[in-house]
Amino acid sequence: MKLCYSPTSPFVRKVVVTAMEAGLFDTIETYRGDVSDIFKGINPANPLGKVPSLTLDSGDTLFDSVVICEYLNELSDKVDLFPAKGIDRARVMTLHALADGMTDAAYQRRMDSAAMPEGEGSPTWNARLRVAMENGLDHLEKTVGSFKDDLNIGTIAVACALGYFDFRFSHENWREGRPQLAAWYESFSSRPSLQETVPPEA
Repeated sequence: MKLCYSPTSPFVRKVVVTAMEAGLFDTIETYRGDVSDIFKGINPANPLGKVPSLTLDSGDTLFDSVVICEYLNELSDKVDLFPAKGIDRARVMTLHALADGMTDAAYQRRMDSAAMPEGEGSPTWNARLRVAMENGLDHLEKTVGSFKDDLNIGTIAVACALGYFDFRFSHENWREGRPQLAAWYESFSSRPSLQETVPPEA
């Protein structure tokens, strides 16, 4: 299997963490996307131009991140990160959707402020995206007790989201006023899979 990746992508990190927890990372060859022109896309293996994508030995290419994670989970006999059905699955996938939405808002903010040509960014849209991040953080602070001991695709996605906030928006200090979430993250992020995938310094 071949994974197209970027070491700073939180969506890639989610896949790599999943692969490590599943005991499958050693079976995956990684290669970097081409970031020479991000507006043309950085990954030709994915028609959307995004990372990550996973190309299988069969020639099939999987994307996006949650599809890859579920595939790796099904290959593994070490973990079960996706409940099979019913309300348990719905709860985990809702947590995943929240974390991915927060991550996407943060990523769009980063692109809007750092990658768009001068004069093309939107302070109003950037502010709206920050509201989504803050609302998501407040919801997690209220609900973290319901998932704090769990290892699943939802909690992995939350940890990767918070790690990305630290990486790109540390000046906003998401921990302030959220002691329960901060304590959960400190504990959860001590897992080897998360320690080994911390984004490199920009």
